[in-house]
Amino acid sequence: MSWYVLVEANESHGGDNTWDLVAKVPVEGGQEAAIARAEEMSRTSLSGSLPEEEGRLVFRTSPTSWLVEKSRLVRHERSADPIKHTQHLRICVAELVLAREPADPPKKRWLRR
Repeated sequence: MSWYVLVEANESHGGDNTWDLVAKVPVEGGQEAAIARAEEMSRTSLSGSLPEEEGRLVFRTSPTSWLVEKSRLVRHERSADPIKHTQHLRICVAELVLAREPADPPKKRWLRR
């Protein structure tokens, strides 16, 4: 059908560790074009932060997927030393093989008493 780049982000909040699908990027041109786009996305900023302020490790985990560790240093008022914030992304190429919209919910019916 069609090719996409999928991006999952890992957010850690007080011990909770979840992965959320944060982007589905359709790519024209087939699998090879999707692989090239995914690799480009793994190397560039996906957020509003400036790339020169951001640390980045990119791991190719298979021919069609990457694990990215982004980090940045933030200085807080109460701390002399900067604190390192880290985010992880999984970026992969996927072919859409089924697309079905959800059905409309049933209409509300009034119950007689």
